Amino acid sequence: MRAAERTLEEDLGRMMALAREAGDLALSHLAGGQSAEAWNKPGGRGPVTEADLAVNRLCASVLQGARPDYGWLSEETFDEPGARDRARVWVVDPIDGTRAYIDGTPDWCIGLAIVEEGEAVAGVIYAPVTGELYAARKGAGAFLNGAPMRVSLRREEAGLRLIANEGMVTHPGWPEPWPPVELARPKPNSTLLRLARVASGHWDAALVLGEKADWDVAAGAVLVAEAGGLATTHRGERLVFNQAVAAQPSVVASGNGLHPLLLRRSSVVRLPDPQARAPARPDGPDRTGQPDRAREPAPEPPALKEANKMSPTQTQGKQLLHIVFGGRLKDVTGVEFADLTQMDFVGAFPNYQAAYDAWKAAAQRTVDTAEIRYFILHAHRLLDPATGDHHNV
Repeated sequence: MRAAERTLEEDLGRMMALAREAGDLALSHLAGGQSAEAWNKPGGRGPVTEADLAVNRLCASVLQGARPDYGWLSEETFDEPGARDRARVWVVDPIDGTRAYIDGTPDWCIGLAIVEEGEAVAGVIYAPVTGELYAARKGAGAFLNGAPMRVSLRREEAGLRLIANEGMVTHPGWPEPWPPVELARPKPNSTLLRLARVASGHWDAALVLGEKADWDVAAGAVLVAEAGGLATTHRGERLVFNQAVAAQPSVVASGNGLHPLLLRRSSVVRLPDPQARAPARPDGPDRTGQPDRAREPAPEPPALKEANKMSPTQTQGKQLLHIVFGGRLKDVTGVEFADLTQMDFVGAFPNYQAAYDAWKAAAQRTVDTAEIRYFILHAHRLLDPATGDHHNV
């Protein structure tokens, strides 16, 4: 065994032991039926708990202490691109599926990975409640609780066991409707566990048509690959980790026979590229060899095109109010919010383009959680409570 492989094997063993220790730590915050203290991150980025932060501190101490020459990327650590400008990088999700953890449901996990020059080369996923320990390293296979695992051999879409948003599959906008499929109900809150269960063959495929951070994907991607499957973007592009923006535009994971069918279906969907948010690099491609991508202008809906058709004298100097906000819906088929005290107010904007950009950024952060929705409120008639006057804008 070469020295580099031996080092990676040692790292994998360390991650497996750490994942179990981290899982015990997270469970200790729930001991005696208590619940971990939780609060919402700013900008609608979801909840975080004291357990997330405690596990993050443990992982940083163990992993950075063992390999101080590796870079560091974690959901619960402020992202400093300079800190991950290394050949190898630890990628950590202290608790993936924090909502499930808070709710007391089992589908949450500890996610640990190593990324080398843009590729996930080792990963561990541990679900403490169910006792599932998934592990893989490049070229050495994938394992569930020590036993080898393989992806599903399914080669047709009809009857496929799929982990995805139900509303996405039933959406009327598909050029070709989906055949009958078996959907995971409830869908695991953790993206890493979805990928792990595809790698184990318990589910045929997982489909995420929305942005996911590297820590949500890296450990699962190496599991799927080493279990004989494929994990790519919805356009079939390989997943490149540790880019300027540490995120993927989408994820499709399945066995080799099913994968091209899912790509054929999903590639018609237009999704923003996270790298479009990265500052332009004067020297061309980034360190992973990926070229810079120009940002596409946001399309304006037909209704607003008509509403915004004003002459230059009508629009000159006016700041037309567009409010971007969102929250958790009681029912994904309606627009009634579950808790008005937990609404995420993104901002007020002077024109539709600025509001659309803000809406898109907020919506893509939560696109894989169907009950969280963002909206643009175009205010055209204002009420002055002091006088009772209405002002048409």
